[in-house]
Amino acid sequence: MMINMKKTKKRLTNLDLLKVISMIMIVCLHYLSYGGILQKATFSDGNFYIAQFMEQLCIVGVNCFILCSGYLMAKNHFRFSKLIYLWLQIISFTVIFFIIALITKNGKFSLGALDGVFLPINAQSYWYMSAYFAFYLLSPLLIWMNQKLTTNQLKKLVIALIVMFSISPWQWTNIDSGYHFVWFCTLFFVAAYIRRADLFKREPKSYFGYYLLLTLILYVIEILVLLISKKVSAFGIFTVRRYCFILTLLSSLLLFAAFKNMKIKHERIGTFITFLSSLTLGVYLIHENEYVRDVLWQKVVQPLNVFDKPYFILHLIGSVLAVFFVCAFLEYF
Repeated sequence: MMINMKKTKKRLTNLDLLKVISMIMIVCLHYLSYGGILQKATFSDGNFYIAQFMEQLCIVGVNCFILCSGYLMAKNHFRFSKLIYLWLQIISFTVIFFIIALITKNGKFSLGALDGVFLPINAQSYWYMSAYFAFYLLSPLLIWMNQKLTTNQLKKLVIALIVMFSISPWQWTNIDSGYHFVWFCTLFFVAAYIRRADLFKREPKSYFGYYLLLTLILYVIEILVLLISKKVSAFGIFTVRRYCFILTLLSSLLLFAAFKNMKIKHERIGTFITFLSSLTLGVYLIHENEYVRDVLWQKVVQPLNVFDKPYFILHLIGSVLAVFFVCAFLEYF
């Protein structure tokens, strides 16, 4: 998969870079969750606070990925061919890994398994792809609405959606904490308004600084929530780690703003970033496949084996980058 220089110049390479970083963040979240760190770590563990901070730092990954897609989609047209390609890409990975699982005796043949293999969207084999597929199906309507609404009307719509799904307590149950195509549609309109109104004009480093500051604040809040919920379990509902939580949204927007105005002048670097960005969806489909997931994190990476070691953070960073680039390599071929 080669990308020429001319095509790279036409793209927003800065957002391609954010998509790459967002996917690396998503892999990091999976290291912490599927690796068993978040479930088994306690306050007495030395690396507990490092793990919690990395979780908070990376929680914006999904939001930023969709913001990038929405920002670009706002000026584009719906392509049915892309929907078909997306479907075939998902099916190809589910079929390949199902066959490998049968050969290695890591999976069992059943009607339920076939449903997950050949109808992965319906079977929710990938929650993200199920939500994204529904989101993309609705994109002609979303794009049409964006084109027809005035800037002021679009602003009011964005405010209404944020109040409904990000501020109101209703969002805690009705859109599954952000694991829902409705939240993806909300992020589309947020990104479309950012593009229409040309928001966030400051230097990238200022937004990046605000993002780190807010991440630190949310990290402290989450630690307090975890402490209190140990004694009052019901207090756990106040976790700040929801994709649609207003401060998580704000944190996502700050990181998005930092990359929105970033300039990548070196053409070869831009070409490589664009190329790598084109592989990000494949990275997700490979490492998040139900027949790969447990083997990858429980038998290959094994985060729990190093959680009590002083080099835990190095293992985390190295493993996350290794998973990303190995999956990108497999997607390329």
